[in-house]
This record gives sequence, structure tokens and C-alpha cells, in this order.
Amino acid sequence: MKDEYAGAVNEAAGRIRAKVPGDLIGKFRQNCGIKKDDFVSCTPRSCGEVCAVDGSNVMLLESGSMSLAVVRAAETMFRDMERTRRSVTPLHFSLIGPEEENQDFPVLYADCFGQPPGKPLKNEDSARAAEVLRDTVEYWVTETMARELGAGALLLRDGPLRVSHESHNPVLTRIVLACRDREIGLAGISKRSAATWGGGHPLLPAVMGLAKESGIRAPWWIKIDPAILDHQPHAQWQHGVMYVACLHDHSAGPLKIELPKDTRDAGLVMNRLAACSADGRIPGYPYPLFDAHRTVVLTKEITDQLKGDLIGSLTNAGIDRQTYEILFGDYHDAFARY
Repeated sequence: MKDEYAGAVNEAAGRIRAKVPGDLIGKFRQNCGIKKDDFVSCTPRSCGEVCAVDGSNVMLLESGSMSLAVVRAAETMFRDMERTRRSVTPLHFSLIGPEEENQDFPVLYADCFGQPPGKPLKNEDSARAAEVLRDTVEYWVTETMARELGAGALLLRDGPLRVSHESHNPVLTRIVLACRDREIGLAGISKRSAATWGGGHPLLPAVMGLAKESGIRAPWWIKIDPAILDHQPHAQWQHGVMYVACLHDHSAGPLKIELPKDTRDAGLVMNRLAACSADGRIPGYPYPLFDAHRTVVLTKEITDQLKGDLIGSLTNAGIDRQTYEILFGDYHDAFARY
């Protein structure tokens, strides 16, 4: 039994190692043709006005037939790294199921954008449905800020400049156009990336390793040619061009950054991002986005309070404890006590 376990662990580790082999950097250089000169050094400059937007969602209740999600979004605004404003949307509760289509999505979408969505939201995958609902309020806040920020501001979004639901495509299109017309720098920042090359090798460690081997000192950035990637995102829903950047010399790793396709001066945006990524807690990550995350995150303390209030309201509505446990009770909670 012990040998079986050790074999399973080693097999799993070996499969991961096959995707990140010892000669990853050499393979990357040979297959993708990236040279030292392709890396561009950042010159951190004044951040100016920076606004960051993030969203959060959590599943409060789950049963076999339905789930209850809560979502919200937040924005934080800085001028030269001094916070000038911070706001959070109201909490939005959504019942996911038992109907095939989500009944709350068109209501939320119309509240945010003044019209019904172009495509319904399916309840088949409750986790994805919750994410789309979260993205809805996040895009609403982002579009609002794209209209309100002053010319020359920087608008940061946690995540790519790519939609995951068709109904959000016209919204992101409007955001990109508004930022272009008002000379606002728009950037989508991702801590992780699914991008791979050469048949499944992860992009971010390969780029980071090549930069180190080439003696490139952070902060730096590089534009990624989509031709080197294994998979191309749906072009119609993709509004950004991919870059990889390491924004501080003590950063834990690089970020995937997407800028609109018509961005005239990527270097200027990267310089400003580097200037706001020197916070000692998470060096290399834009502090305004970190602050937006801390503002919006639905912590265990918050969710416990929400769940308690919800259970009380269900009781007042006539749902007795036994019925609640049949619907939403989790045997794993009981298992954990023994």
C-alpha cells in the first residue's frame, strides 16, 4: 500500500515535470524565437490617477436542485499612490436553479446596463453562472469609471480583456472605445495564465526563466506573439493584446497583462504599472488592484454573517430546520466532527 501511494505521488509529480522540464528555457528559446532584445526595461514614473476594479462572488447555499450566490464589485482610486476614493456595490443575491436559465441575470443586467442581455445565462454550471453574475457588476463598475475618470488616467481590471459570456461583449467593446476616446490607459492584469506553448508548456515560467538567463533585470515587459501559443482565444471576444511583465525585482513572478489592441504607447502603461507595484507586501503586483481586492473580497466573517441572516430569514418565511438541513445541509460538516 505504501509503495502504491509513493508510486501515485511520483507519477503525478512526473506528469507535471514533463510540462515543466529541466530544459524548459532552452526549448522555449529554440521553439519561440524570443531574443534578449525583445525584453523592454521599465522606467518607473509617476503613477498619476489610477483606478482599479475587482469583483467577488461566493456560494452561500448549495443543494442538489439550486444554489444561492452573492456577488459584488468594488473600485479604488489613487492619485500618485494616495487613495482618493473607494466604493463597493450593494450585495446581489442570485438563485441559480432549478430552472434551466438564470432568472436573476436579465434583471441584474438591465439594472446595470439599461437593456436586456443578448443571451441568457444557463444554470447548468452553478460556479460559472456565479462568475458571470460577478463579471456583470464588475463590468458595470468598469464602464462607469471609464466615463468618469479624467483624461490620462489608468484603469486596471483584475482579469483579461476578454469576455467569457457573449452578453458582456458589447459592454467590454464600449469600455475599450470609451478609454480610447478619453485617452485612458486600460489594462487587464492576471496573476495566472492558462497560456501554453510547445504542446502544453506553461508560458509564464518560460518567459521568466529566459529573462533571468538573459540577465534582464526587473522591471521589464515583453509582447507575446500569439503565433507561439498552443491555443488562440475566441477572436470575437478578445479585446486585448498579451504581454508578460515582471514589475519589480523582488516579484514572486511575472504577470500576464493585456492592453487594448490599439494601445499607442505600451511602454508608458508599463512604466506606470511598475511605479505602483513597489508595495513591500506584494512587490510586483499593482497596489491599487491589491487594495480593490481587499475592499471587495467576501471573507469568511462576511459570508458567515450573510448565511446567519439568511437562515433567520428562511425561518421567518416558514422553512423549518429539518427542511433546511434536507435542502442545504452538508454531511461533510458532520463528518468533520468525528
